[in-house]
Amino acid sequence: MLCFDSERMNWYYHVLARRPYLVVVSIAVYCVACIIVALILNKLPDFSDPTLGFETRGTKIGERLTAWYNLLQETDHHGGLFSNPSDLWERRRVEQGYVEARLHPDHRRRKNKHKNRNKNKWRKEQNQSSHEHHDVTLKMKQFKKRLKATSSPFPNLGADTWMGDSGVFRDYEITNDSAISSLEPTRRTEQIEYGHNTTSVDEDEHQQRVQTKKSTWRLLKQAATLPTDGWADMHRRQPIEGFFCDSSPRKEYSHFVVQRIGPNATDSLFDLNGLLAMCQLQDQITEVPSYRAFCEPEMLTTECCRPWSLPNYAAMLANKSSCFDLTTEDVTSLHTLLLGCYEYFHDLKMDNHCNEIPHCRAPEECKRQNIVFNVLNFLTDFGFIKSNDSSVYLKYAMIFIPVAQSNRLLPLFHEWEEVELSNELVKVVAMDLGLENELFNELLLTDVWLVSLGGAFVLASVWLYTESAFITLMSCVAICFSLGLAYFFYAIVLEFEFFPYMNLLAVVVIIGIGADDVFLFLKIWQCVLAERFSNRCTLNTQSQSALPTPLENSDHTESLENIMSLTMRHAAASMFVTSLTTAGAFYASYSSSITAIKCFGIFAGTVVVTNYILMITWLPASVSIMERLFATRISCHHPMSMKLIHACKKSINRFCQIFEECITHSIMNYAYLWLMIFGALGASSAIIVFWYPGLQLPEKSHFQLFGSKHPFEVYSSLKQQFWFEKPLQAYENFKMHMHFVWGVQAVDDGDYTNPNAYGHLHYDNNFNVSSRPAQLWILNFCQSVRQQPFYKETLGLLLPNCFIENLIDYMKRRCIDDMDSTRKDRSPCCDAQFPFEPHIFEYCLPQSISNMYDTTFFRPGVAGPKFADAPRLETEDYPGMSGNESAEYSTNGSFTPLLVKALVIEFESNVAYSTIYANIRQFYESVEQWFQLQLKTAPPELQGGWFTSDLKFYNVQDTLSHDTLVAICLAMAASLAVLLCFTVNILISFFAVLTVSLSIFNTVAVLILLGWQLNILESIAVSTAIGLAVDFSLHYGIHYRMSPVKERLAATQFVLSRIIGPTVMAATTTGLAGGIMMASNILPYIQIGVFLVVVMIVSWLYATFFLMSLLRVAGPQHGFLELKFQLWNKRSSGSSKFYERKPSQVIASEQLLTPTSSAIVELANSETHELESLNSNSLIKTISGTESAHALSSLPRDFEHSFQMLHECKYQTYPSTSN
Repeated sequence: MLCFDSERMNWYYHVLARRPYLVVVSIAVYCVACIIVALILNKLPDFSDPTLGFETRGTKIGERLTAWYNLLQETDHHGGLFSNPSDLWERRRVEQGYVEARLHPDHRRRKNKHKNRNKNKWRKEQNQSSHEHHDVTLKMKQFKKRLKATSSPFPNLGADTWMGDSGVFRDYEITNDSAISSLEPTRRTEQIEYGHNTTSVDEDEHQQRVQTKKSTWRLLKQAATLPTDGWADMHRRQPIEGFFCDSSPRKEYSHFVVQRIGPNATDSLFDLNGLLAMCQLQDQITEVPSYRAFCEPEMLTTECCRPWSLPNYAAMLANKSSCFDLTTEDVTSLHTLLLGCYEYFHDLKMDNHCNEIPHCRAPEECKRQNIVFNVLNFLTDFGFIKSNDSSVYLKYAMIFIPVAQSNRLLPLFHEWEEVELSNELVKVVAMDLGLENELFNELLLTDVWLVSLGGAFVLASVWLYTESAFITLMSCVAICFSLGLAYFFYAIVLEFEFFPYMNLLAVVVIIGIGADDVFLFLKIWQCVLAERFSNRCTLNTQSQSALPTPLENSDHTESLENIMSLTMRHAAASMFVTSLTTAGAFYASYSSSITAIKCFGIFAGTVVVTNYILMITWLPASVSIMERLFATRISCHHPMSMKLIHACKKSINRFCQIFEECITHSIMNYAYLWLMIFGALGASSAIIVFWYPGLQLPEKSHFQLFGSKHPFEVYSSLKQQFWFEKPLQAYENFKMHMHFVWGVQAVDDGDYTNPNAYGHLHYDNNFNVSSRPAQLWILNFCQSVRQQPFYKETLGLLLPNCFIENLIDYMKRRCIDDMDSTRKDRSPCCDAQFPFEPHIFEYCLPQSISNMYDTTFFRPGVAGPKFADAPRLETEDYPGMSGNESAEYSTNGSFTPLLVKALVIEFESNVAYSTIYANIRQFYESVEQWFQLQLKTAPPELQGGWFTSDLKFYNVQDTLSHDTLVAICLAMAASLAVLLCFTVNILISFFAVLTVSLSIFNTVAVLILLGWQLNILESIAVSTAIGLAVDFSLHYGIHYRMSPVKERLAATQFVLSRIIGPTVMAATTTGLAGGIMMASNILPYIQIGVFLVVVMIVSWLYATFFLMSLLRVAGPQHGFLELKFQLWNKRSSGSSKFYERKPSQVIASEQLLTPTSSAIVELANSETHELESLNSNSLIKTISGTESAHALSSLPRDFEHSFQMLHECKYQTYPSTSN
């Protein structure tokens, strides 16, 4: 901030130097209080649904989808709208009965008090009895198939139709006498049944029937005593014919995808070796310790049900108890059966109920035990068998286990992770356990150690540089406080109720940004100290005895205050520039219409702002405390214990010096070459981004949560290889529905930052469908839809789709039907001419819709008029209504008609549902354009209609493609504004913006080549890249503008000698922090790590080689295209008064030498004063500097003078400095 150059900030420097403890304690108390308040008043973030907030709000389509959602919510039984008028009439009767009950509450309450008490007691007993009866009924139904398997005593009846004796099972006591079956009835007074002839009963047949009854009743008695606690006990099953507990696997069960591995990995799984290997693999799956706690057990045993797998079905077909007993003949037998029955399966003549309901048009051998359907539909991939081909090839096979998918399976999944689910031939490559959200929520927390590791690396860098554990600790606390303060402002001040998991990614970013600010401040602090000590430290000209004596405390404080002011003058402004650009890029994401991106932009930007505030308050006070606590006597000779460390640092410094000299030499001598190379790369990247392959929109509605090799994500990519997961059964045949809505405004007045707040339903007060013009237009509209190319003719009764046609037919009936024995008068809803009178329309429409709902074959949907209560009107307001009709819907002599508040007309299109953006875009635009043309001819009461469909995913795609460009433009505009304000030169700003643009193109191109698509996280990454990439260009541009020499070559040399090292350090720390995140198990952490590595490398290379080469070749000189601000000049000229040094302050106190300033004697000649001068009149000029090894003879004298060496003291530099 430029205000730090003003004399008005002297009081603040005074506080930092004289009262640092007060500053630190005050900030700590405030931060801790804010964090505690935020945690108490707000619930902890819930990440159980990671995809929550991945929806679009506020767009045209988004508002329609929200209004459609609110309409559906209002139409359910808890809302104020009703699709079936009978439901509304029923509610009226209930409410009217409640009103009548309250007319005389006192005596009715006293009269019925005892009666109601008995009635409640009786009702409670009845409910309890009903629940018990229901439980027993469920258990008896579970024995249905077991009873079917019992042999029938009648040969002429099939086993599937015999259900036991037709008589009533009585509660017999079963004795233990095995020789003679004595069945004694427990009820001696039971009524005797007459009409049975028992004189010619066959004894053997009778004995067989008795034994059947005995065994069957024993099973039922056991079922009645089974525990009813818990879901598993309620659904235990008996194995069918001793093998499977259920006839078919279900998608709700956990399942695994198996693939062949090893040297014969390309061979088919469908051979003897493959099936035996799968048999062994399924044993590995079921033998983990916790499996028995989650599996479905058999009814009468504690054993788990068998898995549904290909080897088990082969064993069942071969009548073998174990799949390990399979032979080649058994495999051939199953092969023959599947080939023979495949055509019936392919022609959809079979389903999973063929063995229960005799409707499948297939031979008996194909329907037996549903083997063919289950194997082809659930257990083998769709390419296993092909039509008219006798050869088979099985690439993937499925194993279903009797464990229901649930978020409680996490312990079981971890046990499977520890066990290698593979053998020599096969391996589990994918699985579906229904655990995606639960596992993601766990990994989101467990992978925090990677964030901590990245932070530890950054803090280790801080410690190695400062050699102060205290500063390192305070820096870590500052970063933590910045996150806590940001959460407080986000949740309490700004009142954001939704905290998406995307916000956690800001932690990774702020670690790098916070560390860069710490490096910057401490480096400037050391450079200022180096200037102070430069007159007192020489290697060979001064002895230790010549050192000054310590100054008085007042002199020490005054010197510390001056050093703090000089440091803050530059560090605060430099940190402000970088923080402003980064926060601006984050806040630009708020322009997005996607909820999660909005929330991330606000939280991440707030984190950057709070981090900056702490870096100009907490960090300077901490450094001041360190100077007071850890001060030591100045000495040019280090203790013996530090010599090894200093030797290592000098080696590193020497390497950095050579590195910087090489870069400087290459830019000064080969600028044109670098411009050609990076210009060509930028042009190529632009082609990749905008032409081919381009930044593709996502084509999968499934949002990826884990790495591509995770078994859950592998299953998502392989699941459509199986028929039961094929889109044919999901949405391939699902056509896009067209919903045309009237009476409801397409308004979303909810909270766009809260995915659970959809606002309220707003009605269109101009809507009126009962007028004659409206009736005629609706009829013509329905007829016009059927003539459009996107309309699909649908078979069946679709009565509510266009209700007006059904109403016309309804009104054509006779008023008195001769076939009706009651000869009821149907007036006025009969023999009416279309269009109808408004009052007749409003009266007869509810009756028509109600009669339609009573139709046997009618299936209710979302189409049709939506009714609500209207104000009570007297009967004479509706002439032509018979007394009977009036009495039917009247109360206390007043008639209350039903009001049509909304209308939905629905048709099916011929466009299949798709996740491909171009297909749905063409469908939406064609229907929308046609509908808008139709509305222009509509009467005023119907011109407020709108169209919607299944456009939720398309809306996200369209928003990403549009809002990402808007966010980029806003971020670039903010960066350009900052560059203009701080460089005060149009040409430098243009060069910097060009560099940032090309670096963004290269970053996005690399991400595209890595397979990225423009999804939620990628959209955030692109806009964030601008804020991170502009920092380096900003540093170079500002230093070029503030160079003490205004000649092009000299200014370029000046910038390179000072900024290469700091930018390398910043890029290295942030990039390595991101690289550590690439070891995570969840995709967002991996992607943010990849993004940070790419953007740091690309932006540094372009800022260093491309921008500096541009400035070397065509940089402005001698004030060319420089903006002149009178206020700037006044501030610059007047800001130096405070920093004029007293003679006593030239000699620094020995108390100022701390671990941070222990190398200040060696820093006296440092050239690494980052952002050395934010304006040309700064007093902190270069104290000394090395003459460039590549100085040109044409340089002016003032340039040479600026690099003149004033002292000969060797110095130890930070790795980012040059000698």
